[in-house]
Amino acid sequence: MFLKSFSSVVVAVTLLVGNTAIAQTTNNQLAFHIQVGADHDGNPIILDAGSVQGSKYTILQKQGNGLTKTTFRASCTEGRLFSETSSIYSADGQLVTEKQTKQEITPQPGTPEANSMEIVCQTASNDGNQ
Repeated sequence: MFLKSFSSVVVAVTLLVGNTAIAQTTNNQLAFHIQVGADHDGNPIILDAGSVQGSKYTILQKQGNGLTKTTFRASCTEGRLFSETSSIYSADGQLVTEKQTKQEITPQPGTPEANSMEIVCQTASNDGNQ
């Protein structure tokens, strides 16, 4: 009920670890995003926390006027990360391309891939879904 009243409110919170978290309600659903890094131009790379299902999750990144959405699957107990799909969306939200990537990624400490994997695996561990 409280969230319904403020369905268009966007709240930005700076976390103690220096990341930015953004919560937004859209169509009575809460979307929660955490900045896990930035690209070479300083554009944020975002973990879509609402996409997390066990150890599978999505990262969003600006590409030109559009957006790239990459889905990852982490093997938390083995410390391995796999790219599943990569999708590119235009500025108006239309899907331009989507491809199955199905490859292992070697996340380097401090990178968006490693930062997002750490968050997802910590959450999965706390929930018992490793």
